[in-house]
Amino acid sequence: MEPDINIIFSLVKKGNLIEAKNKCIEINDQNNNNSEFFNIFAIILFQLKDYDESINKWKKAVELNPKYFFAYNNLGNAFLNLKKYEEAITCFNKAIEIKSDFFDAHNNKGNALSKLNKYDDALLSYDKAIKIKPDSINGYIFKAHILSQLERLEEALDNYKIAYNINSEHPFLLGYIVNTKSKCCDWENFQKDIEIIKLNLENEKKISYPYTALTILDSPHLQKKASEIWVKQFRSNDGKPNNLIKNKKKIRIAYFSADFRDHAVGNTIVSMLESHDKSKFEIYGFYFGENINETDLIHKKIVNTFDKFINISSMTDLKVAELSLELNIDIAVDLTTHTGSQNRFGIFTQRCAPIQLNFLGYPGTSGSKSIDYIIADKIVIPDNNQKFYSEKILYMPNSYHPIENIKKISEKKFSRKELNLPEEKFIFCCFNSHQKITPTIFNIWVNLLKKNSNSVLWLREFNKYSSKNLKLEASKRGVDEKRIIFAKYSPMDEHLSRIKHADLFLDTFPYTAHSTCSDVLRIGLPVLTCIGNSFTSRVSASFLNTMMLPELITTSYEEYEKEANKIANDKNYLSDLKNKILENKIKSSLYDVKLFTKNLEKAYSLMFEKYIKGEKKNNIEV
Repeated sequence: MEPDINIIFSLVKKGNLIEAKNKCIEINDQNNNNSEFFNIFAIILFQLKDYDESINKWKKAVELNPKYFFAYNNLGNAFLNLKKYEEAITCFNKAIEIKSDFFDAHNNKGNALSKLNKYDDALLSYDKAIKIKPDSINGYIFKAHILSQLERLEEALDNYKIAYNINSEHPFLLGYIVNTKSKCCDWENFQKDIEIIKLNLENEKKISYPYTALTILDSPHLQKKASEIWVKQFRSNDGKPNNLIKNKKKIRIAYFSADFRDHAVGNTIVSMLESHDKSKFEIYGFYFGENINETDLIHKKIVNTFDKFINISSMTDLKVAELSLELNIDIAVDLTTHTGSQNRFGIFTQRCAPIQLNFLGYPGTSGSKSIDYIIADKIVIPDNNQKFYSEKILYMPNSYHPIENIKKISEKKFSRKELNLPEEKFIFCCFNSHQKITPTIFNIWVNLLKKNSNSVLWLREFNKYSSKNLKLEASKRGVDEKRIIFAKYSPMDEHLSRIKHADLFLDTFPYTAHSTCSDVLRIGLPVLTCIGNSFTSRVSASFLNTMMLPELITTSYEEYEKEANKIANDKNYLSDLKNKILENKIKSSLYDVKLFTKNLEKAYSLMFEKYIKGEKKNNIEV
């Protein structure tokens, strides 16, 4: 390698990119025929976000050396990062054509194919990569990610475990394993894994994706640690755009989500979006989710609520941030944050609006200085927990959660027999995702079944693995697995109709019911919850508090089990609870989406005014 290029490599390793770029410019003429020089020059330019010029340099490198497979792979990675997936695959194929056993090209091709939802082809690419390097961890991890998306959870878990045996300290790997175990209700060494995650989070190690911490830990302190560790991977734009215009006739609000469709978030927000006052606010929708089915009526309703709807799926985070600023968005609302594989948190670290919010989709702190406020209420974030949030708290007067006032409930009449439920028995139920079921809460449910022999537990079916494992866990604890009954998928309106046959909804912990809680209360079914310390463990309590039902909020596992037994054994008490729920549904503000939206708009106006006046950011109470 020539001395000048050695100097450039040294500068890059030290992070002196501008100096490295200047050195490249200085020696450019004398390296006109040097493909390696153009490859390193391209790498520098790409890191400096000069994407067009970097691609030109890589093209020059492979033009000079058509067998330069490393440069083809690098060019493919550039296209992959720029969301130009077809171009990326073409480059990876070229690299593989030149060097068939090039591990990186097979692995990267799998990544590009997965972005195009060509999962079977992606798995083939990962398998080829693994065959080339059986001891390389990335092939197994990426393969596991795809298998998880395809709900092939046991296969995913097997691949994560192989990766773990190769390197147990690989960043976030144990978190992926625990997340997959949670989805399967596979609790082998579960508590041991959780203790390892806790210890590593305390020591600020890359151990768990933030969402996993929400599902397994009732600790806002550790949840904040998980988010802070995770966001370090994002490059932040610390400069705040000052593009707010005083005396605007309308404040421009942009909602960012992958879930503007028939999804829990989409169903939750559609009435709120429809209720916005368009004389005071312009509403924008930035969508980055999957392709929409033409029959998705929720998606169509949501799109119609926006003044402008933009599909940003194929745009880079930087381009989206620039577009948002060009549109003079005043307040950007992240409805996803660290939830799901499709989150686009990088848009917010690039600062896409002067004011940025974390709302609804991720019930915890973002852990990032890029987010200014989190929308909450006094139950989900009590005053003594404010220190566990990187954002300032925007307190709504009632529950922080928008809930539609009218939701279609099927008129179809279900019999217990056709639902596979016994005619005369007490029906305990929980329709939360099985990922929220922990061994501890399941132990309590089993105790309730043992103490109440004339009862069954009714759960929703989510995947074949969790259903099988929950039956096995019941048998291990001495309860006939036939007393665990699973409700198959049905449309939401029919689900709301059939759950009227249940007697008591048993909430999960530490991740409690959210929209499911409001659905169950809507039809008059009691929800028994246990309130904890974290945001996730207090959402059901927020709803119950707004509904004036404090007797259904317990503060310990012992109290939770005792109250469940009381309800199961006192028919009059149960009847009184059901009547109270139906009465309070009318009296309370929980299902008043217009009032919620009005209060939310007050909050938007308050933060807008504070920014215009240059006031210090602090907590806001509406």
